[in-house]
Amino acid sequence: MVAEVNEPGEVTVEGEFVGKLDGFRFRADKGAGSAESKTIKTAALQALAPQFHLRADRFYNAPDTEIDFTEQGGLMWGSSAVGKLVAGPDGLKPQVEVFVDDVAGPEVAQKVQRRLQHFIDRKVAALFEPLIALQKDEALTGLARGFAFRMVESFGLLQRAEIADEVKALDQDARGALRKHGIRFGQFTIFLPLLLKPAPTRLRLVLWSLTKGLSEFPESPPPGLVTIPVEVGAAAGADTMSGYRNAGTRAIRIDMLERLADMLRNEDSRSGFEAKADMLSISGTTLEQFSDLMRGLGYKAEAGERPKVKAVPELAKESAGAPAKGVAADDTTLTDDAKPTEELATSEAGQAEVPVAEVPVAEVPVAEVEMEAFYTFTWARPARRQPAGGDRPKGKGKPNPRGKKGQREPGGKAAKSQNFSARPPKKEKPIDPDNPFAAALMGLKTDK
Repeated sequence: MVAEVNEPGEVTVEGEFVGKLDGFRFRADKGAGSAESKTIKTAALQALAPQFHLRADRFYNAPDTEIDFTEQGGLMWGSSAVGKLVAGPDGLKPQVEVFVDDVAGPEVAQKVQRRLQHFIDRKVAALFEPLIALQKDEALTGLARGFAFRMVESFGLLQRAEIADEVKALDQDARGALRKHGIRFGQFTIFLPLLLKPAPTRLRLVLWSLTKGLSEFPESPPPGLVTIPVEVGAAAGADTMSGYRNAGTRAIRIDMLERLADMLRNEDSRSGFEAKADMLSISGTTLEQFSDLMRGLGYKAEAGERPKVKAVPELAKESAGAPAKGVAADDTTLTDDAKPTEELATSEAGQAEVPVAEVPVAEVPVAEVEMEAFYTFTWARPARRQPAGGDRPKGKGKPNPRGKKGQREPGGKAAKSQNFSARPPKKEKPIDPDNPFAAALMGLKTDK
């Protein structure tokens, strides 16, 4: 029987369509009966043996651009599924399971497996080059080497709160050696900025899901977004592997979170501060979304309202600033000589009286007042734990029979500790009469 396979993979035996070759697996035509289908499939597979070898040779020499992996760990050759990734001995060394029919033979299966393993190894080496260089650096010793191992194990992203003690144990030399590999010690995350790009993120989610044994892998976020909605039901740590940190109902990208943390470090989080335009811009959120984000980061957000005054229109400013009729531009009153004679009037006493000129008041529109919402952010520090009873723990010791210091006696006087001495008073030494100074001293005493 002569089997032929065209470019789309359709298989014909003796000119009759019997099925389709999808990668290295034969899909029989569903139109044939069960018994007939089994017979045709057996005949087709026997006739397709040479085709499997030809296809395996073509696949082995195909460039990496024709092969790709899916977000669920599948391996594709064009539009055909040829295998899948499985967990290996190391997170950065996944293994390959091929999709090849048994009739194709072990030689074809091994050739397909080697080609797929070469592809994924080169892909990991290219996208995780900083991690592999960190793993191979023999100059790292002691705590620095252990920390590098933790970074490789977590695919270049670590929550700082989870390894706070290890970070404190690193001296400046160890941190400097790690920074040479591009590691950034952020306030919330310790990460390699190069691994936050879309391509490493997509592969990291697959490799991390393999190590966790997940049945359904989380999808990589769309590129270019600063914040995304939190994925409900996602496995713990999926946000970090995606390059984001969950905060409230949204997740913010790790690098942008550190830039926001730099801004927040200059604010007075104890007295409270308001969100600035740069904070909203860098996080790509509205004021309400930003307040929810800040709550997720450990801040307390208090909402309030205040009147918002709109800017006065330019026409109103000009009319308000123009001098009124009868008043000089420098705000000085005109003299009698400068005023028209018809504006002068005579009073009952016959004296000339200067009337005040009627000055029309410029019609200035009243500024429209509307209410605006604002938030005041303060750091929500956890309350300190109090001992049982709510008081400080008291020190051990025998009770004082005299009572506490400052305690008053029944008579109203404060109790004072007195020290009594049983020593007799000192006796004065007899004066030596032969000593001239003693004789003078005796004379002074006698005079008294």
